[in-house]
Amino acid sequence: MQTRLRLLMGATALLYLGPLLAGLGGFGWAMVPLFVAIFVLWLFILRPHQWPRTAAEWRKPSVLGVAITQVLVQVLLVAILFGIGRGLGGGLGLLLPFPALLPLAISFLSIPLSRLVWNPWKAAQIDQLLDQALRQIHAPPPAYHRGRIALAQQRLAPLFALPDDTPEAEICRQLDAIGMATDETAVRAALLDRVNAELPSQLELLALILHATDGRLIEIVGGDGPTVALAALTSKGAAPELIALFARRLTAALDEDHDLWGPSPSVSRLEEVLETYAGTGAEQPLRHLIDATNRAAPEDGLN
Repeated sequence: MQTRLRLLMGATALLYLGPLLAGLGGFGWAMVPLFVAIFVLWLFILRPHQWPRTAAEWRKPSVLGVAITQVLVQVLLVAILFGIGRGLGGGLGLLLPFPALLPLAISFLSIPLSRLVWNPWKAAQIDQLLDQALRQIHAPPPAYHRGRIALAQQRLAPLFALPDDTPEAEICRQLDAIGMATDETAVRAALLDRVNAELPSQLELLALILHATDGRLIEIVGGDGPTVALAALTSKGAAPELIALFARRLTAALDEDHDLWGPSPSVSRLEEVLETYAGTGAEQPLRHLIDATNRAAPEDGLN
């Protein structure tokens, strides 16, 4: 994701370079409307969700006012860039000899290049998924469920009192027993509560990973369990070995059941985590998880 953002920034720079070069070339202000048209077209293509989608929406005074404001902002931006170019050219005594179409072509080239590296609709959907995951982490549970979560927290207390080097098999055994005594959804909520505390212990993080990457529990609990768990882990700066464990377990679960693709983190989200943990022991397991996610994805799936 960060790589695509940097590529987008580079492609967008071409958009602004055009009017700057036109100013340096000493071209007249008559070119400003042409650059404004290119800038507005860039907004239409790269930020489509900011524009009305139907004729009825365009007729609304408030919506039309926002659209006009965006166009006026582009006029001001182009004029500033054009003026800076003219000022630099005059101050340095430069008059660059190139055809008038060159600056226009450079700005226009930004549109296909930006669209090539950035899908605005997919980016918006990914943002919605991440927002939903964060809401799930922090949203208060329904009143009827709070009692079960409190019970699960009580049952988890002895587990969390164990040393951090407790074997994974023992942690899984106790989690299974607690889930049978309460319910798995309450256990997951209680685990997230502990991880979202100020200083979660290594064992608390490990317990969440073991619970959220178990294929059977992913189906029982429902929701975007692995995605929410990964968001909680990364927000706490979990150690690379814990992220590696998360990736290895979820890779195995996805390879066994491709239907777990839906609640699992998207490839774009995993690529963001990969960049954070590049050069650590989590890098290769995350790459394997990305491959497993791609293998499990339906043909029309969002990555």
